[in-house]
Amino acid sequence: MTAPLGLGSAILSAAALSFRLAPSRRLALTAPARCHQHALKAMSSHTPLARDRAVASRVERRVLQLVGRAMGRFAMLRPDDRVAVAVSGGKDSLCLLDALVAYRRRAPFPYELTAVTIEQGKFKAPVRTIASRVRALGVPWVLRDDRPTLRLVSEGIAHGCDVCSRHRRGELYRVAAEIGATVVALGHTADDCAESLLRNILFNGRIASLPPVAQSRKGTMRLIRPLVFVSEGLTRAYAETHDLPTVKCVCSDQDGPRRELRQLLADLEARHPGVASSVSAALGNVNPYSLFDRAALERASAGTARDDEIASAPRLERATRGERPEEVE
Repeated sequence: MTAPLGLGSAILSAAALSFRLAPSRRLALTAPARCHQHALKAMSSHTPLARDRAVASRVERRVLQLVGRAMGRFAMLRPDDRVAVAVSGGKDSLCLLDALVAYRRRAPFPYELTAVTIEQGKFKAPVRTIASRVRALGVPWVLRDDRPTLRLVSEGIAHGCDVCSRHRRGELYRVAAEIGATVVALGHTADDCAESLLRNILFNGRIASLPPVAQSRKGTMRLIRPLVFVSEGLTRAYAETHDLPTVKCVCSDQDGPRRELRQLLADLEARHPGVASSVSAALGNVNPYSLFDRAALERASAGTARDDEIASAPRLERATRGERPEEVE
């Protein structure tokens, strides 16, 4: 079956991570093969519009399934939480906002959502173009200027991504505190977690990544990353099939270690399918006995981490019941 009209770019760009385009050119999502066959047969007699809707529905279900898995596994939300969702205008953050709105309908308890966007003068298009989408979801939207970064941009002062990130995070926390948020939701994906792990190993001399749940430095808010099991291939397909009005940032065009690592992972995945999922699985399968961290070894020797506990530690692959952990096949 040929790819539905309007989905070609999403399907092809997602192929290296979340999707595979089979030799027969049939669209396959990362789910058991038998499910693919039945779904494709059912779709084959539908009109192009019906096929588009069917694919969009399947993508959405998969995103919600993985978000729900992260929510349950890491106990991200609590009853009556007030969640500030960091919305940059990119595909990941808009996908996150959509998913949290949809998940709220099936969650066992209520929680509130507010979208927060920080203007730093680096959007390629007016960020207000996402306003209609946010309003359609019934979510309040706060747009706040990051004055320190805007000044750097207006005065042409060179600065790195670390400066932008620090200013943006600080402004996000301030807005979250003003609206009384108990949780800040960030749109980092499984790819971001894998890249962070490699970046820390290669450039910072430590084994660390982006935690699914963390406490803010002042301890007043929780940080959650509901997309930790979702690949960027899947968020890209979601944005395409749901016509999300994404707004890109000029920072995404800059060369640097992050882009190099992303290309490295993509090249390895193309030659050795499963590499990306293996990196993600490693984040949930840590063996302190095989590392040099003295404190971890001492804790293990004191009996706080036994061999049987390490062997039975929850792995991402086990959590997905045999499926790859971040939609990678």
